[in-house]
Amino acid sequence: MTFSHIFTIVVPVFLVIALGYGAGRGTSFDGRRADALRVLTMEFALPASLFLGIANTPRHILLGQGPLVGMLALGLLGLFGLILLGLSLIGRLPLRRASILALASVQPQYAFMGVTILGNLFGEAKAAIPIAIAGILVNVILDPLVLILLNLGRPHVAEATASATAPSRVLVTAGGGPAAAEEERDGGAGAATPAAAGPVPAWVKVLRPLRKPFAWAPLLGLVVALVGVRPPEMVENSLSLVGQAASGVALLSVGVTLARVGVPQLSPASIAIALTSVVVLPLSTYGIGRLLTGHQVAAQTALILAFPVSPVPMMLASQHVKDEEHRIASSVIISIVLAFVSLPLMINLTG
Repeated sequence: MTFSHIFTIVVPVFLVIALGYGAGRGTSFDGRRADALRVLTMEFALPASLFLGIANTPRHILLGQGPLVGMLALGLLGLFGLILLGLSLIGRLPLRRASILALASVQPQYAFMGVTILGNLFGEAKAAIPIAIAGILVNVILDPLVLILLNLGRPHVAEATASATAPSRVLVTAGGGPAAAEEERDGGAGAATPAAAGPVPAWVKVLRPLRKPFAWAPLLGLVVALVGVRPPEMVENSLSLVGQAASGVALLSVGVTLARVGVPQLSPASIAIALTSVVVLPLSTYGIGRLLTGHQVAAQTALILAFPVSPVPMMLASQHVKDEEHRIASSVIISIVLAFVSLPLMINLTG
Protein backbone atom coordinates (compact mmCIF):
# COMPACT_ATOMS: atom_id res chain seq x y z
CA MET A 1 0.00 0.00 0.00
CA THR A 2 1.47 3.34 -1.06
CA PHE A 3 1.86 6.27 1.29
CA SER A 4 -0.39 8.42 -0.93
CA HIS A 5 -3.16 5.81 -0.69
CA ILE A 6 -2.83 5.78 3.09
CA PHE A 7 -3.26 9.54 3.16
CA THR A 8 -6.42 9.30 1.05
CA ILE A 9 -7.85 7.10 3.84
CA VAL A 10 -6.58 9.09 6.84
CA VAL A 11 -6.99 12.71 5.72
CA PRO A 12 -10.82 12.59 5.28
CA VAL A 13 -11.10 11.43 8.90
CA PHE A 14 -9.30 14.52 10.14
CA LEU A 15 -11.32 16.75 7.81
CA VAL A 16 -14.57 15.44 9.31
CA ILE A 17 -13.17 16.04 12.81
CA ALA A 18 -12.29 19.59 11.72
CA LEU A 19 -15.85 20.01 10.45
CA GLY A 20 -17.17 18.92 13.83
CA TYR A 21 -14.75 21.31 15.53
CA GLY A 22 -16.06 24.20 13.44
CA ALA A 23 -19.64 23.23 14.21
CA GLY A 24 -18.82 23.05 17.91
CA ARG A 25 -17.14 26.45 17.92
CA GLY A 26 -20.17 27.96 16.21
CA THR A 27 -23.80 27.73 17.20
CA SER A 28 -24.65 24.41 15.55
CA PHE A 29 -24.04 22.28 18.66
CA ASP A 30 -24.90 23.58 22.10
CA GLY A 31 -24.84 21.25 25.10
CA ARG A 32 -28.16 19.54 24.35
CA ARG A 33 -27.48 19.04 20.65
CA ALA A 34 -24.01 17.73 21.37
CA ASP A 35 -25.49 15.24 23.83
CA ALA A 36 -27.96 14.10 21.18
CA LEU A 37 -25.05 13.52 18.79
CA ARG A 38 -23.28 11.50 21.46
CA VAL A 39 -26.36 9.37 22.16
CA LEU A 40 -26.86 8.64 18.46
CA THR A 41 -23.23 7.57 18.14
CA MET A 42 -22.58 5.63 21.33
CA GLU A 43 -25.98 4.09 22.04
CA PHE A 44 -27.15 3.29 18.51
CA ALA A 45 -24.76 3.58 15.55
CA LEU A 46 -21.51 2.18 16.93
CA PRO A 47 -23.09 -0.64 18.99
CA ALA A 48 -25.09 -1.77 15.93
CA SER A 49 -21.98 -1.69 13.74
CA LEU A 50 -19.83 -3.63 16.21
CA PHE A 51 -22.56 -6.18 16.98
CA LEU A 52 -23.00 -7.05 13.31
CA GLY A 53 -19.27 -7.13 12.68
CA ILE A 54 -18.72 -9.67 15.46
CA ALA A 55 -21.96 -11.67 15.07
CA ASN A 56 -21.27 -12.33 11.37
CA THR A 57 -17.67 -13.43 11.95
CA PRO A 58 -17.15 -17.18 11.53
CA ARG A 59 -16.63 -18.96 14.85
CA HIS A 60 -13.27 -20.46 13.90
CA ILE A 61 -11.87 -16.97 13.24
CA LEU A 62 -13.00 -15.72 16.66
CA LEU A 63 -11.58 -18.77 18.42
CA GLY A 64 -8.22 -17.99 16.84
CA GLN A 65 -8.00 -14.48 18.34
CA GLY A 66 -6.15 -15.52 21.51
CA PRO A 67 -2.84 -13.89 20.51
CA LEU A 68 -4.63 -10.63 19.62
CA VAL A 69 -6.49 -10.62 22.93
CA GLY A 70 -3.20 -11.17 24.76
CA MET A 71 -1.38 -8.38 22.92
CA LEU A 72 -4.21 -5.88 23.38
CA ALA A 73 -4.37 -6.80 27.07
CA LEU A 74 -0.61 -6.24 27.29
CA GLY A 75 -0.86 -2.86 25.58
CA LEU A 76 -3.93 -1.55 27.39
CA LEU A 77 -3.68 -3.19 30.80
CA GLY A 78 0.00 -4.10 31.14
CA LEU A 79 1.37 -0.72 30.11
CA PHE A 80 -1.30 1.02 32.18
CA GLY A 81 0.05 -0.84 35.21
CA LEU A 82 3.66 0.08 34.39
CA ILE A 83 2.86 3.77 33.92
CA LEU A 84 0.76 3.79 37.09
CA LEU A 85 3.61 2.30 39.10
CA GLY A 86 6.11 4.72 37.57
CA LEU A 87 3.99 7.78 38.34
CA SER A 88 3.23 6.54 41.87
CA LEU A 89 6.65 5.24 42.93
CA ILE A 90 9.06 7.38 40.91
CA GLY A 91 6.92 10.47 40.30
CA ARG A 92 5.50 10.32 43.86
CA LEU A 93 2.05 11.28 42.59
CA PRO A 94 -1.08 10.51 44.64
CA LEU A 95 -2.99 7.42 43.49
CA ARG A 96 -5.88 9.40 42.01
CA ARG A 97 -3.65 11.63 39.86
CA ALA A 98 -1.42 8.74 38.82
CA SER A 99 -4.45 6.64 37.83
CA ILE A 100 -6.07 9.28 35.64
CA LEU A 101 -2.79 10.25 33.94
CA ALA A 102 -1.93 6.59 33.29
CA LEU A 103 -5.38 6.03 31.79
CA ALA A 104 -4.95 9.04 29.50
CA SER A 105 -1.62 7.64 28.32
CA VAL A 106 -3.00 4.27 27.20
CA GLN A 107 -6.69 4.68 26.27
CA PRO A 108 -7.02 5.51 22.55
CA GLN A 109 -9.96 6.59 20.40
CA TYR A 110 -10.07 3.11 18.90
CA ALA A 111 -13.82 3.15 18.28
CA PHE A 112 -14.58 6.44 16.59
CA MET A 113 -11.54 6.73 14.33
CA GLY A 114 -10.87 3.01 14.11
CA VAL A 115 -14.19 2.11 12.50
CA THR A 116 -13.46 4.42 9.56
CA ILE A 117 -9.72 3.99 9.08
CA LEU A 118 -9.38 0.28 9.82
CA GLY A 119 -12.61 -0.43 7.94
CA ASN A 120 -11.23 1.23 4.82
CA LEU A 121 -7.90 -0.56 5.21
CA PHE A 122 -9.07 -4.10 5.94
CA GLY A 123 -12.85 -4.17 5.50
CA GLU A 124 -15.50 -3.48 8.13
CA ALA A 125 -15.97 -7.10 9.20
CA LYS A 126 -12.26 -7.70 9.78
CA ALA A 127 -11.76 -4.34 11.49
CA ALA A 128 -14.66 -4.96 13.89
CA ILE A 129 -12.85 -7.80 15.65
CA PRO A 130 -9.88 -5.89 17.17
CA ILE A 131 -12.11 -2.87 17.88
CA ALA A 132 -14.60 -5.05 19.76
CA ILE A 133 -11.86 -6.85 21.70
CA ALA A 134 -10.38 -3.50 22.73
CA GLY A 135 -13.86 -2.32 23.73
CA ILE A 136 -14.38 -5.35 25.96
CA LEU A 137 -11.00 -4.92 27.65
CA VAL A 138 -11.57 -1.19 28.23
CA ASN A 139 -15.23 -1.26 29.28
CA VAL A 140 -15.15 -4.46 31.31
CA ILE A 141 -11.69 -4.21 32.93
CA LEU A 142 -9.71 -1.00 32.47
CA ASP A 143 -12.28 1.75 33.10
CA PRO A 144 -13.92 -0.02 36.07
CA LEU A 145 -10.44 -0.61 37.54
CA VAL A 146 -9.63 3.11 37.24
CA LEU A 147 -12.95 3.99 38.87
CA ILE A 148 -12.04 1.77 41.81
CA LEU A 149 -8.57 3.36 42.10
CA LEU A 150 -10.08 6.85 41.92
CA ASN A 151 -12.50 6.00 44.71
CA LEU A 152 -9.77 4.57 46.94
CA GLY A 153 -8.43 8.08 47.48
CA ARG A 154 -11.79 9.79 47.37
CA PRO A 155 -11.99 13.08 49.32
CA HIS A 156 -14.50 13.83 52.05
CA VAL A 157 -18.15 14.16 51.07
CA ALA A 158 -18.16 17.96 51.19
CA GLU A 159 -15.14 18.21 48.91
CA ALA A 160 -16.48 15.57 46.54
CA THR A 161 -19.82 17.37 46.34
CA ALA A 162 -18.09 20.64 45.45
CA SER A 163 -16.07 18.88 42.76
CA ALA A 164 -19.08 17.08 41.32
CA THR A 165 -21.17 20.26 41.09
CA ALA A 166 -18.38 22.40 39.62
CA PRO A 167 -18.89 23.34 35.96
CA SER A 168 -16.88 21.28 33.49
CA ARG A 169 -15.33 22.49 30.25
CA VAL A 170 -16.24 19.26 28.47
CA LEU A 171 -19.72 17.78 28.46
CA VAL A 172 -19.57 15.38 25.54
CA THR A 173 -17.92 11.99 25.51
CA ALA A 174 -16.01 10.96 22.40
CA GLY A 175 -13.62 8.12 21.92
CA GLY A 176 -12.86 4.69 23.12
CA GLY A 177 -14.50 3.26 26.21
CA PRO A 178 -17.23 5.84 26.85
CA ALA A 179 -19.24 3.81 29.32
CA ALA A 180 -17.32 4.94 32.40
CA ALA A 181 -17.60 8.60 31.50
CA GLU A 182 -21.29 8.18 30.76
CA GLU A 183 -21.73 6.69 34.20
CA GLU A 184 -20.15 9.77 35.74
CA ARG A 185 -22.75 11.96 34.03
CA ASP A 186 -25.49 9.81 35.54
CA GLY A 187 -24.17 10.33 39.04
CA GLY A 188 -22.40 7.00 39.08
CA ALA A 189 -19.18 5.83 40.60
CA GLY A 190 -17.14 8.58 42.05
CA ALA A 191 -19.86 11.21 42.12
CA ALA A 192 -20.92 12.34 45.56
CA THR A 193 -23.72 10.14 46.87
CA PRO A 194 -26.43 11.90 48.87
CA ALA A 195 -26.39 10.86 52.49
CA ALA A 196 -30.02 9.74 52.31
CA ALA A 197 -29.30 7.33 49.48
CA GLY A 198 -26.43 5.62 51.26
CA PRO A 199 -23.17 4.39 49.76
CA VAL A 200 -23.21 2.60 46.43
CA PRO A 201 -21.92 -1.00 46.70
CA ALA A 202 -18.56 -1.61 45.01
CA TRP A 203 -19.96 -4.32 42.71
CA VAL A 204 -22.60 -1.88 41.42
CA LYS A 205 -19.88 0.64 40.54
CA VAL A 206 -17.96 -2.01 38.62
CA LEU A 207 -20.99 -3.32 36.70
CA ARG A 208 -22.49 0.06 35.83
CA PRO A 209 -20.33 0.59 32.71
CA LEU A 210 -21.78 -2.63 31.29
CA ARG A 211 -25.24 -1.03 31.07
CA LYS A 212 -24.21 0.91 28.00
CA PRO A 213 -24.84 -0.58 24.54
CA PHE A 214 -21.24 0.08 23.53
CA ALA A 215 -20.15 -2.31 26.30
CA TRP A 216 -22.69 -5.13 25.95
CA ALA A 217 -23.32 -5.10 22.17
CA PRO A 218 -19.89 -6.57 21.29
CA LEU A 219 -20.32 -9.16 24.05
CA LEU A 220 -23.74 -10.11 22.67
CA GLY A 221 -22.29 -10.32 19.16
CA LEU A 222 -19.54 -12.58 20.49
CA VAL A 223 -22.08 -14.93 22.06
CA VAL A 224 -24.16 -15.04 18.87
CA ALA A 225 -21.07 -15.80 16.76
CA LEU A 226 -19.80 -18.54 19.09
CA VAL A 227 -23.21 -20.19 19.26
CA GLY A 228 -23.34 -20.07 15.47
CA VAL A 229 -26.77 -18.45 15.14
CA ARG A 230 -26.95 -15.81 12.41
CA PRO A 231 -29.25 -12.83 13.15
CA PRO A 232 -32.52 -12.81 11.16
CA GLU A 233 -32.20 -11.00 7.84
CA MET A 234 -34.67 -8.25 8.76
CA VAL A 235 -32.86 -7.59 12.05
CA GLU A 236 -29.51 -7.59 10.30
CA ASN A 237 -30.70 -5.16 7.62
CA SER A 238 -32.20 -2.83 10.22
CA LEU A 239 -29.06 -2.78 12.33
CA SER A 240 -26.97 -2.30 9.20
CA LEU A 241 -28.90 0.87 8.36
CA VAL A 242 -28.29 2.22 11.85
CA GLY A 243 -24.64 1.16 11.85
CA GLN A 244 -23.94 2.99 8.60
CA ALA A 245 -24.18 6.26 10.53
CA ALA A 246 -21.36 5.24 12.88
CA SER A 247 -18.30 6.52 11.05
CA GLY A 248 -19.32 10.04 10.08
CA VAL A 249 -21.37 10.86 13.16
CA ALA A 250 -18.67 9.53 15.49
CA LEU A 251 -15.98 11.70 13.93
CA LEU A 252 -18.22 14.77 14.06
CA SER A 253 -18.75 14.06 17.74
CA VAL A 254 -14.97 14.03 18.31
CA GLY A 255 -14.67 17.46 16.70
CA VAL A 256 -17.55 18.89 18.73
CA THR A 257 -15.87 17.63 21.91
CA LEU A 258 -12.56 19.26 21.00
CA ALA A 259 -14.29 22.57 20.30
CA ARG A 260 -15.52 22.66 23.88
CA VAL A 261 -12.14 22.04 25.47
CA GLY A 262 -10.85 25.59 25.00
CA VAL A 263 -7.27 26.68 24.39
CA PRO A 264 -4.93 23.68 24.85
CA GLN A 265 -2.17 23.77 27.46
CA LEU A 266 1.21 23.02 25.87
CA SER A 267 2.74 21.74 29.08
CA PRO A 268 5.43 19.03 29.24
CA ALA A 269 2.92 16.66 30.87
CA SER A 270 0.29 17.14 28.13
CA ILE A 271 2.87 16.64 25.41
CA ALA A 272 4.27 13.55 27.18
CA ILE A 273 0.80 11.98 27.43
CA ALA A 274 0.15 12.66 23.74
CA LEU A 275 3.51 11.26 22.65
CA THR A 276 3.07 8.17 24.81
CA SER A 277 -0.34 7.54 23.29
CA VAL A 278 0.40 7.92 19.58
CA VAL A 279 4.10 7.00 19.42
CA VAL A 280 5.52 5.12 22.44
CA LEU A 281 2.56 2.82 23.10
CA PRO A 282 1.98 1.53 19.53
CA LEU A 283 5.69 1.21 18.71
CA SER A 284 6.52 -0.66 21.92
CA THR A 285 3.61 -3.09 21.54
CA TYR A 286 4.48 -3.62 17.88
CA GLY A 287 8.06 -4.50 18.78
CA ILE A 288 6.98 -6.86 21.56
CA GLY A 289 4.29 -8.37 19.34
CA ARG A 290 6.75 -9.11 16.55
CA LEU A 291 8.78 -11.17 19.02
CA LEU A 292 5.85 -12.96 20.65
CA THR A 293 3.18 -13.39 17.99
CA GLY A 294 4.44 -12.32 14.57
CA HIS A 295 3.81 -9.39 12.28
CA GLN A 296 0.05 -9.67 11.67
CA VAL A 297 -1.10 -9.65 15.30
CA ALA A 298 1.54 -7.06 16.22
CA ALA A 299 0.31 -4.79 13.42
CA GLN A 300 -3.36 -5.13 14.46
CA THR A 301 -2.49 -4.30 18.05
CA ALA A 302 -0.29 -1.34 17.14
CA LEU A 303 -2.95 0.20 14.89
CA ILE A 304 -5.62 -0.03 17.58
CA LEU A 305 -3.30 1.67 20.08
CA ALA A 306 -2.00 4.31 17.63
CA PHE A 307 -5.14 6.44 17.70
CA PRO A 308 -5.20 9.71 19.69
CA VAL A 309 -5.98 10.01 23.39
CA SER A 310 -9.60 9.25 24.26
CA PRO A 311 -11.59 12.08 25.88
CA VAL A 312 -12.92 9.61 28.47
CA PRO A 313 -10.04 10.29 30.96
CA MET A 314 -10.76 14.03 30.90
CA MET A 315 -14.40 13.29 31.70
CA LEU A 316 -13.30 11.23 34.69
CA ALA A 317 -10.83 13.95 35.70
CA SER A 318 -13.64 16.53 35.71
CA GLN A 319 -15.36 14.47 38.40
CA HIS A 320 -12.44 13.12 40.43
CA VAL A 321 -9.21 15.07 39.80
CA LYS A 322 -10.29 18.51 38.65
CA ASP A 323 -6.72 19.85 38.53
CA GLU A 324 -5.86 17.38 35.76
CA GLU A 325 -8.90 18.01 33.55
CA HIS A 326 -7.45 20.72 31.31
CA ARG A 327 -4.06 19.01 31.11
CA ILE A 328 -5.65 15.79 29.85
CA ALA A 329 -8.01 17.70 27.54
CA SER A 330 -4.99 19.44 26.07
CA SER A 331 -3.30 16.08 25.50
CA VAL A 332 -6.33 14.97 23.48
CA ILE A 333 -5.93 17.90 21.10
CA ILE A 334 -2.15 17.55 20.88
CA SER A 335 -2.43 13.82 20.18
CA ILE A 336 -4.89 14.39 17.34
CA VAL A 337 -2.49 16.90 15.75
CA LEU A 338 0.40 14.45 16.16
CA ALA A 339 -1.67 11.55 14.84
CA PHE A 340 -2.17 13.36 11.54
CA VAL A 341 1.48 12.50 10.87
CA SER A 342 2.12 9.49 13.12
CA LEU A 343 -0.92 7.44 12.09
CA PRO A 344 -0.06 7.24 8.36
CA LEU A 345 3.53 6.39 9.32
CA MET A 346 2.31 3.62 11.65
CA ILE A 347 -0.01 2.23 8.96
CA ASN A 348 2.88 2.25 6.49
CA LEU A 349 5.21 0.57 9.00
CA THR A 350 2.78 -2.17 9.97
CA GLY A 351 1.20 -2.62 6.53
